[in-house]
Amino acid sequence: MVMPLVVNARFLTQKVTGTQRFAINISRELKHLQPETIFLTPPDIKNQQVATELAAKIIGTRNYQIYKKLRLPADLLWEQFDLPLYLTRHGYPRLLNLVNLAPYLYTNNIITIHDIVFNLYPQYFSRKFAFLYNTLVPRLARRARHIITVSQHSKSDICNHLLIHPGKVSVIYNAANLKLSAKNQRPPYPWPYILSVGALEPRKNLPRLIAAFRQLTDKNLRLIITGEGKSHIFKEISNLKPSNSHRQPENDRIIFTGFLEDQQLTNLYTHATAFCYPSLYEGFGLPPLEAQTYGCPILVSNRTSLPEIFGPSALYCDPENIDDIANKLRTLIGDQKLRTKLIHAGKKNSRRFNWNRSAKKLIECCHRT
Repeated sequence: MVMPLVVNARFLTQKVTGTQRFAINISRELKHLQPETIFLTPPDIKNQQVATELAAKIIGTRNYQIYKKLRLPADLLWEQFDLPLYLTRHGYPRLLNLVNLAPYLYTNNIITIHDIVFNLYPQYFSRKFAFLYNTLVPRLARRARHIITVSQHSKSDICNHLLIHPGKVSVIYNAANLKLSAKNQRPPYPWPYILSVGALEPRKNLPRLIAAFRQLTDKNLRLIITGEGKSHIFKEISNLKPSNSHRQPENDRIIFTGFLEDQQLTNLYTHATAFCYPSLYEGFGLPPLEAQTYGCPILVSNRTSLPEIFGPSALYCDPENIDDIANKLRTLIGDQKLRTKLIHAGKKNSRRFNWNRSAKKLIECCHRT
């Protein structure tokens, strides 16, 4: 009898960002295509609806509470000790890990490494985070049965910098997963706006985006930046943020919204004049793909995986050149013919990516390795 695949569902205890979106949507498709798949999670689930859909099983509750009382990183310790102990006692099944880390002491692993920005640019992160990932991930990659990543660019980085054979790495793309409609919703702001979505972290290149936006002369135009970040890691952004509120001074054209739920994001994408993503490094680039799904023309960086994912459906900029970002924004806002072309090309491009196809490819990888 073939043992069912087990999924490390620690992501259910985490706030939803790009990697968690990948995990949630792939897991939903896995559950649909392969209902016998088992999802194991620690307590403190943040997304109960998804946990219910997946019939996720909570394990290691007692130790988890001890970790918390001792003010230890409970989720990480659960993953490294409680999860592999449970699996070893229950037949040593194949374990699929979807959000970068996996239990080091368990070798029957398939691990998803979304990118290795922590290895290439450790200065973008706290010392503790960079040390943890640079210690664990290369070792996990070498010990894993197989590695999943989300673009050919990330695969190349993993193979070249972690010294992994290309045959051990499979590319399984993300897809745009926001399926909510904003047709009947009022625009979120009374002014036209450029939208940027993502974590407030150095590689997102927000200080240059803000400097470029300030070169634009349309005083009615706003820049809306969504997402959260840790100010002790990214002091430039924390100094720029006027507040984490929609209520801004009338003369302040830059608005930080903080973290938003999917319905709010959908509304922002639908009514945005343009979407800008001048990131310095991306393993995939999910927010601009979501923007394309909702008919928003996009300007993205010409670096790393972004040309691979967006091809001719996007306008590109040099992310280190503030003047180039500003000039491309002017073009994207002012050239109606180009805007129409990019809107149509963007919708076509977004249809290239599909969670069901990605999940089927993932199941093939799991059976093959």
